[in-house]
Amino acid sequence: MNTTLSIAPVVLLASLLAGCGESAVCSKPDVLATVKQLFEEEQFGKFLQMPPGIILLQEKTATYLSSDKQTNAARCSVIVTVDLLQLIKATQPLSDEQVARAKQNAVHTGQETFKDNLVNYTVQTLASGESYITLLP
Repeated sequence: MNTTLSIAPVVLLASLLAGCGESAVCSKPDVLATVKQLFEEEQFGKFLQMPPGIILLQEKTATYLSSDKQTNAARCSVIVTVDLLQLIKATQPLSDEQVARAKQNAVHTGQETFKDNLVNYTVQTLASGESYITLLP
């Protein structure tokens, strides 16, 4: 009975450390940069490059969800925000003044100027140390 009780804290500590390692994979800067790039390609096409500031990845929201034991891939999620007014400005000839007016009107009418997207993705660490990232539907 004493052996079982002394092993329990070790098992608990090991599982906590394993969970921390998985969550660190989800929020690595290179992984998040790839997730942002894949999201942009999925939403706007592979050949249309969005100017900076339109797609904002909320790095602190990167969350580890689970792992696939067969592929050793971590399943994660993150919130990606699209600035709708900056998107309009990038795709239509509008001045900063017109965008500011549109933002003011949106606030008064209760319309959204940002759209949050929950993006699910998997991260599989390869033998080379690189990560293979896949966006999930």
